[in-house]
Amino acid sequence: MRPGATAEVSVCIPAWRAADFIDRTLRCAREQTEDALRIVVSIDLSDDGTEEICNTHARADRRVEVHAHRERLGWTRNVNFLLDHVDSEFAFLYFHDDIIEPTYTERLVGSLRERPDAASAHCDMGHFGGSDWVNPGRQYEGTAAERMVTFLAAPDRGSLLRSMLRRTVLDDGLRMPTGSNTGVWANEAFLIKLVALGPALRVPETLYRRWDKRDGGLTDSWRSLGFDEVVDGHRVNAEYALGVIDGLRPSPDERAVLMFALFVNLTARMRDAERAHDAPTVSPPERLLPAFAGMTVPAALQTLPAALRTWVENGYDRLLRDTAAHALHVGDHAQAVAALDAFTGRHPANGEAWLCLADAYRDAGRAADAEAARRRARALHPA
Repeated sequence: MRPGATAEVSVCIPAWRAADFIDRTLRCAREQTEDALRIVVSIDLSDDGTEEICNTHARADRRVEVHAHRERLGWTRNVNFLLDHVDSEFAFLYFHDDIIEPTYTERLVGSLRERPDAASAHCDMGHFGGSDWVNPGRQYEGTAAERMVTFLAAPDRGSLLRSMLRRTVLDDGLRMPTGSNTGVWANEAFLIKLVALGPALRVPETLYRRWDKRDGGLTDSWRSLGFDEVVDGHRVNAEYALGVIDGLRPSPDERAVLMFALFVNLTARMRDAERAHDAPTVSPPERLLPAFAGMTVPAALQTLPAALRTWVENGYDRLLRDTAAHALHVGDHAQAVAALDAFTGRHPANGEAWLCLADAYRDAGRAADAEAARRRARALHPA
């Protein structure tokens, strides 16, 4: 960057115990073809050589700034420290163990300059280390509600956490939620707000690569958490997302659809945690958010574009099956019956589901209902 020039892009690097790889990370940042950069490293309290390596880069390149914290922030507060100090037109989070191609900044900033209405841009994301594959990005267009439903329900969402951001989204309060001690999946709530704030563009090139399944990595550390800690993280994310929905001032139909999509997404995550931790009970959805109690499919779901509606419906079907499976596993016959009854109500021609419901009725001591369900299954699939 020329002396006296103003940085157009802030490269925000949250680091912690990164001595084994931070040198490569900073070299990638410094070698960007877009020169007008401010490269800011925020080092959470570390006991290795991360700070020394970063300071070496700062002495060699005046674009590099190093902030070393003397108390533990945790990953969400470390990220927010960086976002609080952005003073450029654009910024992006560059995680301390990842790799960016030299044209990453140039290409993503260029796409945003072509679309002044867009809030962010992301590329396809490659993986190295534990796997070798490419996660394609996704273009997020339409209304704010449609973009949010897409993020909550689409099977392939892209890696929006590695997006180039406009400064305006930070001015609008985009930050990580910090109400959970662990910050588990706080990025999900962050990205719900990001897509609510404007279109998210896809640059169809693999310009960012994530180190997958690194020992000691952030998501690796979440696997050691207890079930209650994981659920508490999802609860905090649910509250944050509810605030985003309220901030949109949606119509009643939009609100009903958004709440249902959020319910499906987060309750499914709680079911995943139950299975991973072999939880002894089936947690009610209202443990995440009181508004999830008694949630049913809203009629307004039919107003969505066909693809979005299908994604949400398929997610709900999976949730019902997962709820029934865990309920049967822990012997909660009432929950199993409720989930399977809802599923057969949605898919009355599914004979296998009726047989499962018959077994659940039998285990619940409801012999007459069990026999009725078996008759229904036999009528669908006579011997």
